[in-house]
Amino acid sequence: MRFALFSALALSACTSIVPSTAMQLSGLSPTTADPADLAVDLTLPAGIDVSPGSALMLFSTTRSDTDETAAGTFALQRDGSVFKVNPADYAELRSLQATARAWYAENADATKGSLSITLSPCRLDAGPEDDARVSVAVRMAPDGAFLPLVRNGPLSAVTSEEQLRDMPDCP
Repeated sequence: MRFALFSALALSACTSIVPSTAMQLSGLSPTTADPADLAVDLTLPAGIDVSPGSALMLFSTTRSDTDETAAGTFALQRDGSVFKVNPADYAELRSLQATARAWYAENADATKGSLSITLSPCRLDAGPEDDARVSVAVRMAPDGAFLPLVRNGPLSAVTSEEQLRDMPDCP
C-alpha cells in the first residue's frame, strides 16, 4: 500500500489540489530536475504516520525503439515532516537522468520518463479520524519555498479507503 504523492496531479478536480503548484509540477522534467532541489513536506493527521524506510523516489526512463529501461529506486531521508533524496544517491540519480537525456536526444518520440514519490502509511493508536485532513507541499528549487500541492485535503486526496482500512500498525 502506498501514497503516490505526485500522482495527486491526476486528481486535479479535487478542490484541495492547488492548481498553480500542480501546473508547476507538470512542467517538471524528470531528466533535468536536480535531486538536490526536490523535497516533499507532508503534514499528516493524528493517528497516521509513514512506515520507516518506506518513503521512496522512483525514477525510470524507457526507450521503446530499443526496448531499454533505466530505473532506480531511492530511499528518501526524513527530517520531521520533510522527505528528500539522500545526498549519497545524487550521483546515481544524476547518471540515470543523463542516460534519459541521451536517449531523448537520439529519439525523443521513443523516450519516456517518470519521477514519483511513494510512501507507505501506518496506523498510530486508533488511527486517523474519519474526517482527517492532510497537506502536501513540494520544493523544486534549492532553498526555495515549499509550494502547497494538497492544502488541508481529505486523506482521499492521497490514498484510497481500502488503503486506510488495511493500513498496518506502525512499528
